[in-house]
Formats: sequence, C-alpha cells, structure tokens
Amino acid sequence: MRRLRFYIIILLAFIWFLILLPYFLVQTSFGAKIVSQQLSKLSPYSISIGGIHHSFSNFYELVFDDVVVSDEKQEIVNLSKLVIGFDKDNLWQLNHFNYISIIDGVINDNNINHYNISANNLSFFNATIQIPINQGRETLLLKQVKGRIKPFTSSGKDDYQFDLTSQQVLFNETLIESVLIQGFVRDGITTVTNLGGNVGGGFFVSKLKILADESLDIDQLRVSNIHFQVTDDEYLNKLSDVLPDLTIRHFSLFGSSLQFPAFLMENSDLEVNNVSYDKQQWHFNESSLVFNADIVKWHDEFFNSVLIKLKTNEEEVQIEKAIATWNKGNVNLTGTWRDNQLHLDQLTIVDVDYQLPEKLDQLLLPDVFSLIKIDQLTVLPSLFISKRTDYPFRFTNFEASGSDITIVKNRKLGIYSGTLFFKAERGAVNRIDIKYPDLAVKFDSNNHTLLNFSTLISDGGMVEALAILDPSKTEFLSLRFNAYNITSTLLREWKLVKQPPMAVNYTADLHGSISPFALSGRVTIDNNNFIVTPQY
Repeated sequence: MRRLRFYIIILLAFIWFLILLPYFLVQTSFGAKIVSQQLSKLSPYSISIGGIHHSFSNFYELVFDDVVVSDEKQEIVNLSKLVIGFDKDNLWQLNHFNYISIIDGVINDNNINHYNISANNLSFFNATIQIPINQGRETLLLKQVKGRIKPFTSSGKDDYQFDLTSQQVLFNETLIESVLIQGFVRDGITTVTNLGGNVGGGFFVSKLKILADESLDIDQLRVSNIHFQVTDDEYLNKLSDVLPDLTIRHFSLFGSSLQFPAFLMENSDLEVNNVSYDKQQWHFNESSLVFNADIVKWHDEFFNSVLIKLKTNEEEVQIEKAIATWNKGNVNLTGTWRDNQLHLDQLTIVDVDYQLPEKLDQLLLPDVFSLIKIDQLTVLPSLFISKRTDYPFRFTNFEASGSDITIVKNRKLGIYSGTLFFKAERGAVNRIDIKYPDLAVKFDSNNHTLLNFSTLISDGGMVEALAILDPSKTEFLSLRFNAYNITSTLLREWKLVKQPPMAVNYTADLHGSISPFALSGRVTIDNNNFIVTPQY
C-alpha cells in the first residue's frame, strides 16, 4: 500500500511538472518567442510577442507585452500591452474572448479579415488608430483613444455599440481635439448619436448615420466659435475630392470666423437646411439659408452688418433678402438666380462713397453670372468717384433710377437694355467742375444705346450732348455735342478733340471708339465746319 501511494505521488508530481513547466516556461522571453512562432504559423501575419504574464488571481486572463503584428506591406499592430480575458464558457475557442484590452499601442486598420476575432468587449487605453477612408486615399488618425466597442468582431459585420474618446484627430491637415463619438451599428447602418470635438478654437456637435453605401446622412451639425484660415487656393477643390456623398438635414454655424484667399467672414452665423452632395456637385432641393456676419470681405471689397436670406430648389435660388453696409452706405436687394442668370427684382443703394477701380475688369462680378438683369434700380444721394489717371471724375449727391436694366451679358459688364436716369448736385469730369449733371439712357429698336446728357459748367457755361452708342463695340455711332458760353478747350480737356478751333459757342458732330477716345467728324463754329480726325 505504501508503494502504491508512492507511485501515485510520483505520477501526480510528474503530471503537475508537465503542466507547471510549460506554464512557467511560457512566461519567459524564450517561451514568448516560441508562442510567437507558433501563432505566426497559424495565421497569415507575422506575430511577435515580447512577454506573457498570468496571475492566478485573474485565472482566465493573459497579459501580452510588446505585441507586433505585421504583413508583407506594413506593421498593422504595435502594442505595449495586450490583455485578453478568455470566455470560460468557451475556453478552447481561441478566436472568441470575453474581453480584449489594448493599452498604449498603435493600430493600422486596413480591414483585417483573414482571421476573424471576436470579443464581448474591446477596450482602448491610450491607443493610436489609423483608419483609411475614401477608398484608401485619405487617412483618419486618432490619438490617445479611450473607450470600448461592445461586442467586437474584426470583420465588423455584426451589430455593436461604441463609446470612444480621442484627444486628437487629424484629417486632411485639420486638427480636431477632445473628440467624443458614441453610437451603434444595426443592419449595416452606423448611427452616431453623439459626435463632438474642438476645432479652430471652437467646437462642433453632430448626429448622423453612415449608410450601407458609406454615404453620410447628417441629421444635425452645429459649429460654434471656430476661427478657421485657409491659405491654399486649391483647398476647397481638394476637400471636394475626398468628401463622400452626403445629405445635411440641418447645419448651423454660430459666432465664427472663416478666412479663405479671396473671402473672409467675421463673427458670422449661418443656418442651412436640406442640402446634399454627390459626384463632386452640391444639390439644393427645397433648401433654405440664413446668413449674417459683422464683416464680409470679398477680394478688396468690405461689407458690414450683412444679412442674407435664401430659399432654393434644383432650378433656382430665391433671394428673399440681402442687405449690407457697403462703402459707408447701405445696399438692399431681392431677386432670383437661375441657370447662371441673376435677376434682381430691386436693387437699392443709399449714401455710399464708391470709387471705381483703376480698371473696369477689376469690378467684382462673379464669373458664374452670364447675365444680370435689374427690374428696379434706385441710388439715393451718394458719392461716385473715379481716380483713373486717364479720365478721372467725381459726382457728389449722385442719384440714379432705372428699370428693366441689363448690366451683364455674356459675362461682360455694360449697359445692354433698360432705362436709366442719373443726376448729381455737382461734380468734376477730367478736372472740369460741373453743376447739376443729368444723364438719361435708353435703347432704340436696334438695341443701340441713346444718351441724353446736359450739365452746367462752373464758370457759367452749359453743355448738351446727344449720342447713339453701339454697346457691343463700345463706340459712338454718333455724338452731337453743343456748348454754350464755354471755350472749346473743353473738348480738349474731355479728350474728345485734341486740337479744337478756338470758340465759345460751338457744335461737334463726332463718331468713333470710346475707350480710348478715337473720334472723327467735325466741329461747327458760326456755320463754319472744321474737320476732326482721330487724335487720341
């Protein structure tokens, strides 16, 4: 009996030795190397483990140090610590675990699907995750990630919930801080119930869905107090290339400033409803927009106290209200924009001090407008100045009114149709002081511009002029110029005739190019005609 007892003790000791020896051996660097080699053979990846730990106090848990998983192209996982809790109900099922904890590591998510791993709970502690998006053209980088996914499958095909935070997210050179994302996946649709973060000195919050085709359905996006600057002219084009198809139900921007190379808005608010984007094109179907800003700068033009209210559909934009302070005065307009044509019901300009640019092609009219029509134009007392060195002028208490006016045709600025009346209290044309200038503009049946101009000259003379203008060629078909009690040097000062004959009362009948003046015809003095040839 004693011998039998001895054999039993020896056998048990041998069995425990076979169990305990591998147990302690695995927890050495040599044992970790052996495990790494075996796991690499069983998977399509190269796996390296620096160390393995186990504690009887956490019997179903293993801790792995310095875990690196890579394929032929790149390093997929590099973790300082990986904690795996085995599912005691499925202890020998090595592709499913009770929990997995990732601590201080980097994960390159490139859709690992060769080996399906699942866990009841996947937790992150100070992890860095790189996620390819837009078919791998862009990378979303998340740093210092904390939170969990429950349950988790590496295939990502099953339903799950997520609750994650990231201290820094980098996308397309834009840094977002203190990001929170919460939501769930059901039937292939990702519902983000809470998404928020700090960007550009402000913050944003959003609710959205990622549909099965990877398009975005954004129920709400609110951005507050951001200050964002773009110095690259191609930024918006680059952004449109990486944007997925999306629908925005409601977008709001509060107290924010945005600066682009040719555009600036400060302390602005924006509310937009029902817009969508696909195939690099925006769509506005039954959409609405309300925008206001303290300051808007477009190229070199400044607008203050801007308020714009729009309603849109796929065919046109209805401008319900657009008002702003501009050049010390006020601008107010309403109208529609359709098929690259802007049709203003009314345009009212009050008390502005406006100076024409040196070159008329510098006037800021969007290239998208092939045609601009104004039903009713009203300009109330304003200052109108041109400091062009070749032909300066100034009109004080300048007023204008007009109807059915076309000021842009085939994307070229001019006056192509309608009726216009201009007047001023005083002014100067090429340094000649004038009083009460008056100009009427009409069009005949041949679409020629008819000009009727009169003014008093400050030293006591008077000028009347009748002209027919071909706007397509920018030339006078005829110009009848009558001067009373004013020397003919006026013709030279106004660059109509370079060397006119001397007179006080005279008539000029001219025709030719306007810009620059190249006129020919005759000057009549006391029934004597003097021939004029182009001299400028």
